Amino acid sequence: MATGMRLKLWSPHRESFARESVLGFGVIVLALELMSPATGAQVTEPPEIMALKLFQAGQKIADKTHYLEALDLFDEARDLLETAGKDQTRLYAELLFGSAEAKVKGRLYQNFAAAYVKSALKDVQASNHLRERLSEVIPQELADGYYLEGFIRKRFFMRQNEALQLFRKAIKVYPGHIAAKRELSELVESDESK
Repeated sequence: MATGMRLKLWSPHRESFARESVLGFGVIVLALELMSPATGAQVTEPPEIMALKLFQAGQKIADKTHYLEALDLFDEARDLLETAGKDQTRLYAELLFGSAEAKVKGRLYQNFAAAYVKSALKDVQASNHLRERLSEVIPQELADGYYLEGFIRKRFFMRQNEALQLFRKAIKVYPGHIAAKRELSELVESDESK
């Protein structure tokens, strides 16, 4: 009878979930190891390097849809950069954008609280302002920021006119931004049908 119960409890989905959970846990452990001081030589890395490693680990976790864990790593990296006075760098802008993106995905796919959306809007706005001032930012990154801000305004705040301006701004900066073109097209069509 016990064997029969085991067969009923096992499913490929559960095995896949277990593998993903172990993988997510492994990435978190790796990130913690990167943050801990090395044994023996006690070599410490500059905060920018540690923040970059945390950011990359957070991106990998977010790609696996572990948004809360990714946000923890992004926040840790952000704190490192702020403490080191490196909050006007491209990496800091990327952290803000990555954090905003994870919060939006968490709200869309995992029912995060609405407060995450407000926080995401603040993060992406700060990222956009910083990216506008930095010379090493490529146009596609800037357009991605405008697109995300427009998407948040359209989807969660119902600010169609503001979203329209942001999608146009994204296309102006990077004419090949397909998602912004699609959103702009939908907004223009809905305005014409009124």
